[in-house]
Amino acid sequence: MMRNFRPRDAAFAAVWLIFLLPVLLQILLQPSYSTVQRTWAVIITAVFCAAYLVSFGTVHDYPRGWSHNHRVAIRWVILALIALAAVPSHGAWIVVFVPYLGALIAFTLPLKTAATIIALTGLVASIPVWVYDRPRFVDLAIILFGWPLLILALGALSQREDTETALRHDLDLSQQREDIASDIHDLLGHTLTAINLKAEVARRLIDRDPTKAAAELEEISSLSRLSLAEVRSTVTRMKNPTFAGEIQAARRILETAGIQAHLPETLTQPRAHEDLFSWALRELTTNVVRHSGATQCWVILTEDSLQVTDNGNGFTEDATQALADGLTGLAGLRHRAEAVGGEVITQRAEGVTTVLLALDGHRLIQQVR
Repeated sequence: MMRNFRPRDAAFAAVWLIFLLPVLLQILLQPSYSTVQRTWAVIITAVFCAAYLVSFGTVHDYPRGWSHNHRVAIRWVILALIALAAVPSHGAWIVVFVPYLGALIAFTLPLKTAATIIALTGLVASIPVWVYDRPRFVDLAIILFGWPLLILALGALSQREDTETALRHDLDLSQQREDIASDIHDLLGHTLTAINLKAEVARRLIDRDPTKAAAELEEISSLSRLSLAEVRSTVTRMKNPTFAGEIQAARRILETAGIQAHLPETLTQPRAHEDLFSWALRELTTNVVRHSGATQCWVILTEDSLQVTDNGNGFTEDATQALADGLTGLAGLRHRAEAVGGEVITQRAEGVTTVLLALDGHRLIQQVR
């Protein structure tokens, strides 16, 4: 059972147990209570507190195989029996345990169900207390209905927050699945189609023109290596969804494609907009692998800028036109950067191509050697 114990939930429940202390002190300090009653009051209060903490700490997981409602019900019954066992020492003051019974319900069951059980518990408990002790009506109402309803409101808010957190988590997972599906489609769809076509061409040429068939097979080998590099980099990003993970993925895709990578340390992080920098590093290094024909790639990171430089062939006319028309991933990066007050600068000089993502007015493109 202790393996299923949730200390955070138990600690949250423990805060409210302090309200049992005034009644316990009254029993211990007033001379009208006997030594046996005082001893029993301490014992039963300690047992109730322990059972209360264990109930909150294990209600979501233990016993396995039980429904959630059954786990809540058995804990509620146990706490109620412990509270009834306090009658010899507490007398009518056993009503101080009722709000805790309500708290267990309020934080673990739906609002309507919890409200019904709390109201019925308050009504049932109020009858014998009113008949035999005649306490002040206001005090009785506050203990049996006021506190439980306040706790019910807190429980409803807590459950709503948990539900919203779960929904956000589900939306994040859904978005991740869509991103993975899109990445796999983009990475493998075109490449596998090209491999299939080239394999068919090589099969037809293998007897008539072995030289051309060998060239096609070499291209198939190159495409396969590139596809493998891209798949590995995608898996790395899935395992390490941070800028450090993107650095590792960039190193893997560049090196697998036969491009010497000069990258910052994985501990280096941008000051802000980590998602933008991560997406930019992914897009820019993928472009280098797919389109540049480079043998070396340099990535330079500062707190407010990311620069990717390669010694490839630069932008082709088609790529330049696509960029101008806003049809490339680089154009998408430019729009993202502008949305946060940054810019993307491209430059071709001295046989190298440089793309700079700059925030906060960075404009100087660092030269590489």
